[in-house]
Amino acid sequence: MSKCVVTLKPYPAGRGIEKMEVCYAIEGWQAAAEENLCSFQLETVSIPGCAPEEVSVQDAKGSVPFTETESTPYPYHWLHLQAGRATEGMLTIRYTVRPRYADEKTVCGPYFDLRSEDGGANGAGIHFLGEVKDLAGTIALRWDMTAMPAGSLGVCTWGEGDCSFEGPLEKLRQCYFAFGEVKKITEGDFGYYWLSEPTFDVQELADYTKKLFGKMQVFFHDDQHAYRIFMRKDPFPHSGGTALLRSYMFGWNDAEPVSVREKQNILAHEMVHNWPHLNDNPYGTSSWYSEGTAEYYSCMLPFRAGLTDREMLLHEIQKRTTIYYTNPTRHLENMAAAKICWQDRRAQRLPYGRGIFFLANTDVKLRQATGNRVCLDDVVLAIQEKDRAGVTLGNEVFLETVQELGGIDVRDDWETMRTGGHIVPLEDAFDKQFRLKEVTVPEADTGVPVTSYEWTLR
Repeated sequence: MSKCVVTLKPYPAGRGIEKMEVCYAIEGWQAAAEENLCSFQLETVSIPGCAPEEVSVQDAKGSVPFTETESTPYPYHWLHLQAGRATEGMLTIRYTVRPRYADEKTVCGPYFDLRSEDGGANGAGIHFLGEVKDLAGTIALRWDMTAMPAGSLGVCTWGEGDCSFEGPLEKLRQCYFAFGEVKKITEGDFGYYWLSEPTFDVQELADYTKKLFGKMQVFFHDDQHAYRIFMRKDPFPHSGGTALLRSYMFGWNDAEPVSVREKQNILAHEMVHNWPHLNDNPYGTSSWYSEGTAEYYSCMLPFRAGLTDREMLLHEIQKRTTIYYTNPTRHLENMAAAKICWQDRRAQRLPYGRGIFFLANTDVKLRQATGNRVCLDDVVLAIQEKDRAGVTLGNEVFLETVQELGGIDVRDDWETMRTGGHIVPLEDAFDKQFRLKEVTVPEADTGVPVTSYEWTLR
């Protein structure tokens, strides 16, 4: 059994963070000559990661020479360190990272970057922790706060301060971190963390998301307790959110209002990402499912739980309808859209829109075919159980599960969705809350008349 102790030592600069030293102490894992020692994500979907500085590698025999190579499998840019000789005994990898600089001209994107802000820094492990392939066992995180002001805290998805778990190193990389003068609202293993002083009621947001997490936990049959939400202040005028393993980060800024009503949907969307997914390799293969289920259940679960009302549900569904059916890139095939989505942000929104309407239609057809005995919920939860059982998930798993549970074949509908064909929404979608009519509206950016839809309350 391998063991890896990851030590993080941040250094302050004014009210922020100048750099952080990272040390891996690894037992029970060896690299052969010319094998990868460690790999770093220098970029993910256009977001820059931390390039390691002052890298050193030691083992029982002393310094381990290494060479560097790079690879760019879309949408990543990797730096690989290859061993110049076989390693022996305890392996120690040390390097330094520096937070990314962002300003008012930075374009909002997924919150993977390690970023300094007032009182500390926060970011995703994938952008400052190196990947050591197939390393699994006892993973321990240690915080060295000796260079930081008294009272500084380090926290990640798995706990505050030092923590450890059994599993792959990737479980540490795939979570969020915050360190410095971290403020918090916690209840057991559920936590809310931030740095910059907010201009809104954080307690209100924390109370709402705690209730929401409890409802989603029950729906998705989740008996794990750890879940942490991280909040960052953006220097630019549009903010977003990004989910990782049992955690997500969302942003706020001085230009946009922040309240439960304004933020409830993005908070719900990112939370849903903790559960439904299919294998999205290569990138874009199943984005329709991860984003479509996040869109569908971020609307439907809060409504079913009584956390939002019918008017809010109508608002959210109509907003998604208008955005998708007026999107000039809506006829792109899924993989074609994925290839340009970080250059043309209109294409980046396609999996959200086509996913939710395809899934909503599938729900209607399942209910009609089975006399309401089977619905989309059953399919999503069955796929989740297959995932937990170790089944490799892909688009075929979705189609097969629909056929298995509901006795219907939605492959033609799926092909229409996948290839960018026109999806006609079904009126009985979204728990039969609405009436639906076809309307002609101007396409975004071009003004060309296009077909869209208008929902009204029943």
